[in-house]
Amino acid sequence: MSEPHESRVYSDLAHFYDAVFGRAFVDHEHEVVESLNLRPGQRVLEVGVGTGMALDAFPPYVELIGIDPSEAMLVHAREKIRENRWRHVEVKQGDALNLEFPDNSFDDVVSFHVITVVPDPIRMMNEMIRVCKPGGRIVVVNHFASPNPILYFLNTLINPLTKLLGWTTRLRARDILHSPNITVERLAPVTRFSVHDLIIARKIAT
Repeated sequence: MSEPHESRVYSDLAHFYDAVFGRAFVDHEHEVVESLNLRPGQRVLEVGVGTGMALDAFPPYVELIGIDPSEAMLVHAREKIRENRWRHVEVKQGDALNLEFPDNSFDDVVSFHVITVVPDPIRMMNEMIRVCKPGGRIVVVNHFASPNPILYFLNTLINPLTKLLGWTTRLRARDILHSPNITVERLAPVTRFSVHDLIIARKIAT
C-alpha cells in the first residue's frame, strides 16, 4: 500500500496529534458534520480519519467507516471507539488514492484536512466521487491556495518548507473540481473568518 504522506507528524507524533491540531480543527469539523443533517441508515465514509477527532460528531443512526494509512493514528481512533462504545463506527487502514470499496458504496464521503497531504489530490477526489452513490455528497474541508495570482505566488514561496512537514500550499480548490460527475453546491470558508474552505459537491445521478 502506498503511503499518502511522508511526514512524521502523522505517525511518530500520533500521540500528540489531538493536542497539537485539535483546537484548530475539531470545532469546525463538528460544525460541518452537524450541518449535513445526516439521515438514519445513511452510510458515510471518512477518508483520512486519523485519530478520530470528528467521530463523535456523527450521529449513532448512521453507519460510519473511517480509513487512514497510519496504524499509529488508528490506534487512537479505536481507543475512542472502545471508550464511547460506538457500535456504528468502524476504522481500518486504507489508502485515499486507492479506496478499497466498490463504486457507489456510500451516501456521503467526507474528508478533513487530508487532500493537501496526499501526493495526488485529483486522484483522491476522483476516488471519493467513485465510491459515492449518485445523488450523494462529497464533502472536503481544507486550507486551499488563494485563486488570487499574487497571493497564490506568495503561497508557493513557503511550499518547499511545508512539503517537508507533509503538505502542499499550492493546491487550489478549483484544481480538484473538474470532474464532469459532480456539481458544486458550496465553495466557501467554513465560517466567516475561517482560513479553511468547505466544499460540498453532489455526484450527478445518471
